[in-house]
Amino acid sequence: MTKAAALHQFFSGFGIPAYPASAVPRDIGFPWLTYELVTAAWDGGEVGLTVNLWYYTEGEKAPNDKAQQISAAIGYGGVTIPCDGGYIWLKRGTPFCQSLTDENDRTIKRRYINITAEYLTAN
Repeated sequence: MTKAAALHQFFSGFGIPAYPASAVPRDIGFPWLTYELVTAAWDGGEVGLTVNLWYYTEGEKAPNDKAQQISAAIGYGGVTIPCDGGYIWLKRGTPFCQSLTDENDRTIKRRYINITAEYLTAN
């Protein structure tokens, strides 16, 4: 499985649609998740991936619960996901999650999540 496919499979595992940030459909309904598709290789060190959760809600519980679900899936030591030629080691970034709202519509809630990835692959 390619690196892109492995990341998509991981981020699609949280019960809401997941899209690379550059490929979000125009007619999508809330909630959804976007992630930056950033790749590297063995000698590339850690790279930052941004994940955004998008919700249309008056409350904070649903987006906070989903951010916590992602945090738990990554865990304290990170999680490795298999891909062609090796693994991608995902870890929680710092700060892990920031709460944001849309300045034009306060019922659009966004969670800005920092994740680091280390590519344990030959290329």
